[in-house]
Amino acid sequence: MRAEKNCLFECYLITKTMTEREQVEAFSDDLEKLIYRYRDEFDLTVAGIIGVLECAKLEVWDGSKDGDMEIEIG
Repeated sequence: MRAEKNCLFECYLITKTMTEREQVEAFSDDLEKLIYRYRDEFDLTVAGIIGVLECAKLEVWDGSKDGDMEIEIG
């Protein structure tokens, strides 16, 4: 548990020193690695992966409307 708290604190410090562009690039890189890992480990089709991503996109979008997330558009 202690290591987890340190990780959260360190991650917080890293995101506060990263620009928004760097944060987006880090998220994009991690997402790409996750997608390829799941394609390698499971028998997922491209359509299945895209379907999951679309559902996740809608959840993020709905969360932003409820005030749970802040998303800037434009």
